[in-house]
Amino acid sequence: MRLRPITLMLLLALLTLAPAATAAQRTHAPPGSAQAARVLRYWTPARMASARPLDLVADRDGDTSLRPGRPSPTAAASFLTVPTPEEAPYSVEGRIFVKQGNLRGYCSGTAINSPTRQLVLTAGHCVNSGHEGGHTVWSQYLEFVPAFTAGKAPFGAFVAKRDAVYAPKPWTKNGNPDFDVGAFLTHPNKRGQNVADAVGGGATIALGLTRHQRYRTFGYPGNIKRLQGCNSPYTGDDRLSFPLPGPPTQGIRCHWAPAPAAAAG
Repeated sequence: MRLRPITLMLLLALLTLAPAATAAQRTHAPPGSAQAARVLRYWTPARMASARPLDLVADRDGDTSLRPGRPSPTAAASFLTVPTPEEAPYSVEGRIFVKQGNLRGYCSGTAINSPTRQLVLTAGHCVNSGHEGGHTVWSQYLEFVPAFTAGKAPFGAFVAKRDAVYAPKPWTKNGNPDFDVGAFLTHPNKRGQNVADAVGGGATIALGLTRHQRYRTFGYPGNIKRLQGCNSPYTGDDRLSFPLPGPPTQGIRCHWAPAPAAAAG
């Protein structure tokens, strides 16, 4: 598995402190609570169940782009089910449902301990397809469900704010995997809680740490409907990312299962 070091602190500062990111996604959804209600109505249990993973893969030339439905080169799996996803520290992790073009998909995200209490961090390909075939596609109908478990949402759902969804330009314009980082601010859930408060505080971003350490990764590989976790040491930088501008991705010994095709409609 490859990890992308979080060096894009401007991204986080922008979304943490500003009510709307100037470089954010623009959609045609209505603003404010009307937008949130529209997204909540869209993600019915049936549509959630039909969503499929968004999978980032590399071709033999080392180029990377979003290919919903193409399997990862890694075939093995080394993750384990998290037995209590609704309890700290796991409660900050969850599933993000998106509609990207005509595809319904999902990926993983983390609620962040930020001043706004609204920040969710994820991969860039979750919020934007990356530059592919001469165009790029922003995700719509983004909904974060922390501790998602087999269709259950113990903390409710948190809809992304229309004007506060961001991915770096090297990803959206060039598909550079060194910048495959995404973030967005969310509306409160139906109880009026911001996401960080609802999940018990949110995860803290640590800076200035060495790469040579053990990592805990979480997500929803394949069609598995319960949060999975994996512990691993750092195994070295990814040579595929060396020719590309930006910080190299890094490897760990966690082999997440390949993903099937995303659902259309």
